[in-house]
Amino acid sequence: LAAPIVALVVALISAPAARATITPEAAKVVDRYVAAIGGRAAVDAERSVHSKSTIMAFGFAGTLESWIERPDRIASQTALGPFTLRDGFDGTTAWRIDQNGKLSIRDGKDLEDEKGSVWFENGHWLMPDQGGGSVAELGKESDSTGAYTVLEVKGPVGRTRAMWFDSKTGLLDRVVSKTDLQTITTRLSDYRLDAGLLRPHRQEASVAGMPANRVTVTLDSLWVNQATDPSRFAAPQPAAADFKFLKGSGPARLPIRYGERHLWVKVAIDGRTPEDFLLDTGASVSLLDSAWAASHGVASEGKMQAVGAGATGDVGFASVGSIRVAGPDGDGIEIAGQKLAVLALNRYVAPFFWRDAAGVLGYDFISRFVMEIDYDSGTLVLHDPKTFKYAGNGTAVPITLAGSIPVVKAKIDGQYEGQFRLDVGSGSTVDLHSPYVKQHGLREKLTKTVAVMGGGFGGTFTSHIGRMHSMEIGPYSWKDPLVILSGAERGGLASEDFAGNIGNEIFERFKCTFDYEHRTLYLEPGRRFTKADRFSRAGVQLARFGDAVKAMQVLPGSAAEAA
Repeated sequence: LAAPIVALVVALISAPAARATITPEAAKVVDRYVAAIGGRAAVDAERSVHSKSTIMAFGFAGTLESWIERPDRIASQTALGPFTLRDGFDGTTAWRIDQNGKLSIRDGKDLEDEKGSVWFENGHWLMPDQGGGSVAELGKESDSTGAYTVLEVKGPVGRTRAMWFDSKTGLLDRVVSKTDLQTITTRLSDYRLDAGLLRPHRQEASVAGMPANRVTVTLDSLWVNQATDPSRFAAPQPAAADFKFLKGSGPARLPIRYGERHLWVKVAIDGRTPEDFLLDTGASVSLLDSAWAASHGVASEGKMQAVGAGATGDVGFASVGSIRVAGPDGDGIEIAGQKLAVLALNRYVAPFFWRDAAGVLGYDFISRFVMEIDYDSGTLVLHDPKTFKYAGNGTAVPITLAGSIPVVKAKIDGQYEGQFRLDVGSGSTVDLHSPYVKQHGLREKLTKTVAVMGGGFGGTFTSHIGRMHSMEIGPYSWKDPLVILSGAERGGLASEDFAGNIGNEIFERFKCTFDYEHRTLYLEPGRRFTKADRFSRAGVQLARFGDAVKAMQVLPGSAAEAA
């Protein structure tokens, strides 16, 4: 949801001491820019900035307020349509509060990206020592708007940015930055002299291939070198729990169905009849199927594009009064006042599941609890994180969070190591991301593979499945895993930051306990632990569209081809 906004409003950290590098050509461009905006003395004199802006995005209008204090503090609050988002950095801890009021502390790759963005936004690259980073000239560019000199700017940590400087004025015209799955271009314009410096009063961020995600920020008010209460930058205390246990106290023990290699749970929205929802640690937000929402009178508003497994798709937003998950004995939980995404879920998943899903329970549901999934007994146990103490016989494996998705270190064939996202919304053993497959030449190394159709929200794509020798997570290992070599060119399975996604063909071997608050996954081997990965011998993938069943794919040499 917030990715384009975060590209404009990011946190600050102090740059670590390091030897800076800047090429002579780049130094001329930087010096000209400093002179153009007001001179070295004015740049160095600025110690803090408090600003208020108008923001337009996703069909909503709102406000953006930010506080920056050198060398290493920032905070912001965005009110946009039905959403309020907050984030900050206090010199030590980076934090964020999402649209449903859930506080998260950032770590792993998210923290690295935050530090890199902070270094850039705080203008360390303008300092005489470049704040420990590097600046070099990439070349000259021109388009219908003019001619530009492009610099490559890289901080001590985080991602590189391309900065375009207008050859006529010397001012910064645009910044191009690449996240894992998106290329974001921020255009700066309407420069005005304000508090001693020439500043852009308009910033417009666009995401390549996602025109609905354009974000425009217009500066309204500015205060420079005013003292800010340090508590503004510090991570706030977690909000009071917005859920309740239906039996008065936890944990809640609920039935869950494991079918189609996915987890299904009954969920009631605003007191309606419980419907089938998918449980998905790979979903950044909980969501409703758009057709289900329309037929049940749940109104949606706004529009953006989101990244799914296969590509991107359109998303709206809805507010609901309650989400209730309850068992036949009355045990369960209820969460009040949630904001959900709304998208055409069943268009992509129902044909392959042969059943509809009313929605998905994602991060904003899961993160409120310590979630225990017992695949053998078909039981979901939700614990209060404040009182949870693990009492099982499993092993604790450390995890980080990538945005809102848990990540663990794993290894294949004793040599292909990497960070893998934990995705109980996947029916695979492991999907290796297409950049990782190319990096290690796995298509060439696996001589026996079968082309298979894959997909998810956003579309379908062709991948190759093959058998590798072994896989390891923590102290656990097993032989001959079936590994999917992703062929996705866009979407989550084309991620460059992570090696792959681990799915239910691995999770079903264990009783899995996800503790997001303490960044721990507990794995306790179950009765499927020693099972062998099997590939269907039928050789056909059948999909159901209404009353019609279609053969979507028939593998050469299979029984289906013979039939």
